[in-house]
Amino acid sequence: MQAEHGEGVWVDRHEVVSITELVELCGLSEGEVRELVDYGALVPVDAAQWTFTAECVVTLRKASRLKEGLELDTHALALTLTLLERIGALEAQLAAARAGR
Repeated sequence: MQAEHGEGVWVDRHEVVSITELVELCGLSEGEVRELVDYGALVPVDAAQWTFTAECVVTLRKASRLKEGLELDTHALALTLTLLERIGALEAQLAAARAGR
């Protein structure tokens, strides 16, 4: 999976990417990615090998845009990503509940 920051990338949910590939694709530094893992906003598939699901590319591209647009530090970025993930989960539960009526 190769693309410049800002280009579209086809994401296969079952693909695994290294931290190096993730950094190249998302626009954040390796240190920032590691901090997001430390804060619990990002979870590696294999912590020993520092590999991630390809879906993390989408998450970290969003994080990069938020960081630049809102001038967030890494801690605030981690909190924002966690809250966005929670909102998405709640919206999915609400949609499922409405569909079950």
